[in-house]
Amino acid sequence: MKSFTSSWWLGAAALLALASCDSTRTATEDTSMAATAESVPSTEEVAFSRDLTQGDYRFQIQSTTAENGQQLTIRTRRGEALVTDPIRLNMKGNVTDAVMGDLNGNGSPELYVFTSGGTSSFGGVEAYEFVDKSFRPLKSPQKLSADMAKGYKGEDKYEIRGNRLVRTFPVYGSDTARTASGEMRSIEYSLNSEGMLMPTPMPASGSSTQPRP
Repeated sequence: MKSFTSSWWLGAAALLALASCDSTRTATEDTSMAATAESVPSTEEVAFSRDLTQGDYRFQIQSTTAENGQQLTIRTRRGEALVTDPIRLNMKGNVTDAVMGDLNGNGSPELYVFTSGGTSSFGGVEAYEFVDKSFRPLKSPQKLSADMAKGYKGEDKYEIRGNRLVRTFPVYGSDTARTASGEMRSIEYSLNSEGMLMPTPMPASGSSTQPRP
């Protein structure tokens, strides 16, 4: 009887050991499959990509195609290390350009991402100030005043000139006109202490309109 009992325990131990090996192998295979799935490259199409540097920091701006426009991703690095979590935004239009600036002169880098609204080409701005290793959203330019909106039909172009954000667009003679009049209108914006882009005072005529180049 003693011999039978010993044989039974030895057989049971062997079965448990085999089951343990199978369990370990299964867990290892599952982990390997998960790692492979994470390494599969994204099928999203990159529509815009740019690296910008200011001081010790590098800003990686990338937009990919989405169902209703584009998705914007902003990563900030110091060397190869990420400084903060990436910013991800769903954009209604398409990213056309990205530039750095310091409009308020406080030494903190600002990032300006310019967009186009598609067929109507109403441009926009996504702006951020990088302070204490984090991004502070800046408030975009306000709606055009009645005077500045006369003859406006989009086609905005943005650029940084010194400590100003400059917005330029063609002027149309009327709301029904299909072609521009040949004149261009520019608006300059400064950045105030509250992080808001404000139009600077305009000439007495209420606009800075010049012939189209």
